Amino acid sequence: MSKVIAGGCLCGAIRYEIQFPEGTYPPDRITCQCTQCRKNSGALIAYFIGATTSNVTWTGNAPTEYIATPGYVRAFCNQCGSWLSWTDEKPGHVGILTGTLDEEFLRGEKGKELATTTDQVFCTGFIEGVTDIIKEGKRWEGHIGESKLLN
Repeated sequence: MSKVIAGGCLCGAIRYEIQFPEGTYPPDRITCQCTQCRKNSGALIAYFIGATTSNVTWTGNAPTEYIATPGYVRAFCNQCGSWLSWTDEKPGHVGILTGTLDEEFLRGEKGKELATTTDQVFCTGFIEGVTDIIKEGKRWEGHIGESKLLN
């Protein structure tokens, strides 16, 4: 049986649904501590839900895209500024910002499941004793599979 989760931006101008076909839920859950994610989110750690682009349906306004680094696209709402997603040059993959999910998916066991990371990237950006406290997941020096595994 497939599973659907949904979310959107702060002002409601952009909404999305992610459909996970049978056997693909729970999704990859990734945290990032690179400088760009920190600057973009205003948080020390950015949390993402991994999805296949074809399984994400956007409704309402189209997200505005911003390219901070060639090959990497960040999408946001041009009305309220909510950062919604991150994609790279790998076709078919998107990272949806976990904090933009609807509250019903962030409460109780559902929320715990979606916020427990499977992978941590750019761990060289750890702030000792502050952002290095997440114990779950593989820790990568940079991007998953393209950099050194640290644990």
